[in-house]
Amino acid sequence: MGKITVDNVESDSDDGTVSKQTWNKLQNACHSQGYREGLIKGKDRKLQEGFDQGYLSGFKQSQNSAEMKGFLSAVMLHNIRNLELNEKLKTILADM
Repeated sequence: MGKITVDNVESDSDDGTVSKQTWNKLQNACHSQGYREGLIKGKDRKLQEGFDQGYLSGFKQSQNSAEMKGFLSAVMLHNIRNLELNEKLKTILADM
């Protein structure tokens, strides 16, 4: 067996310091990676929720607009001989 010297003890403590530093770096890297992944997933989830809400809102507005255009077109056909009314309705439809 070798003789224990100050050099051997310092070497062992240096290995412990290196191990702690390595462990701390690994923990920090894992923490940072987990934070980034959570941030990305959170952003994606909120982006999807916003898209879903916007899509539904746009769909409802488009449906209402299409119903109104259909109604006004039917009124125009029913009053085909009323040229003044038809011109006003054409203007309204063009603006929609």
